Amino acid sequence: MSKSVETLTQDPNARYRSQLQAPTSTAVWLLIAVITMFFFLFTVAYRIRMTLPDWQPISEPWQLAVSTVMLVMSCVTMHLCYRKAALLPSLRANHALLVWTVIFTFGFVFSQLWAWQALLEANLGVGSSPAASFFYLLTGLHGLHVLGGLIALSWVVFHAGRGHHNQLYPALRLCTRYWHFLLFVWLFLLGLLRLT
Repeated sequence: MSKSVETLTQDPNARYRSQLQAPTSTAVWLLIAVITMFFFLFTVAYRIRMTLPDWQPISEPWQLAVSTVMLVMSCVTMHLCYRKAALLPSLRANHALLVWTVIFTFGFVFSQLWAWQALLEANLGVGSSPAASFFYLLTGLHGLHVLGGLIALSWVVFHAGRGHHNQLYPALRLCTRYWHFLLFVWLFLLGLLRLT
């Protein structure tokens, strides 16, 4: 019998139940709070800077739409993976969804680099204007947090691959929480850049 089938039960109402480790869950909430304050402070600085006379808004590259789709799809596949791990907490059962999550997440990062390239081709480098500088700063910091999420997901997969399948579901739950938070931050930044 395969490892993914061993977790099944005859009870149709049964659900995989695992207590989230309180310190880990608290640490993720604390990380989210710190990142929220971090971006809040940059938003305040952005709003103050744009009131000065030399502010010249830039047109955001259309590649941001691709970035948004990639991040949304990454969140969807991560959420489906977390839900599936509730019943089948094994890497084999969740392999395809994990792969798609990583593909969409890297798609987000590469589409961000594509957007940067489009701005550079329009002679809008980092130091060309305050608006361009903030664009690179805000999107770059968000991209770094996305890559940090991929590192955490890699650790979860590595840990589960060493036989700790009972920790896959709670770990994916925390990763999903972080992914949804990153999507919220991205949509906020997108709105901030578009409306100003």
